[in-house]
Amino acid sequence: MENAYSPDSKIGLEDFVPLLQPLWEKHALVARKLSIVADQIQGASSVEEYQQAGILIRDAWIEFAQKLFNLSFVPQDNDVPSPSDAKRMLEHIMVHWPSCPEKLIKVSKEVIDLANEVQHKRTTDLLSAKWCLLTTLFAMLLMLDLDSQYDRLADRRYYKCPNCGSLYLVCKKDREVDYDGPGAEYEEWSCEQCDWQQFHYSD
Repeated sequence: MENAYSPDSKIGLEDFVPLLQPLWEKHALVARKLSIVADQIQGASSVEEYQQAGILIRDAWIEFAQKLFNLSFVPQDNDVPSPSDAKRMLEHIMVHWPSCPEKLIKVSKEVIDLANEVQHKRTTDLLSAKWCLLTTLFAMLLMLDLDSQYDRLADRRYYKCPNCGSLYLVCKKDREVDYDGPGAEYEEWSCEQCDWQQFHYSD
């Protein structure tokens, strides 16, 4: 009988549903990438398939970091991280949270490094891919909890420009003038790097 905790034991998407649910609610793109990883791992048997898991996990971290990142977190004299530098964005995010444990910062950086290792190492294996996925999920869930305590950036309508991918977005919130009383609230979004603009009535 196969040991349930063996590195070669099968693991399917259904095993991750409870962990993925908060991500589906806050960031469907990240949840979708990690769902694909969970599903692919079940039938993976080659280095190339494990490497693909590393690529998707790395991309999920980039999207997740962008979602929680805010330019106001960067000290005035510091360079702004590039949109693909998940580790530097996470540094600014987590230092901003007063109660964020240092261990979470360390583990998050290490699991991003592991995702890169899984992607590139020719001897990567199933256990490394599983470990990377599970650690990613637990770390992201803790960060969503911290975000809900402070900034709720995960609830933003936009976190990067849909046109050019820039993180330099401006959101102006106001209320329409109505002689019969307070009018509807709305948001005006614009990008400082291109001419993208969007108008939305607040939900």
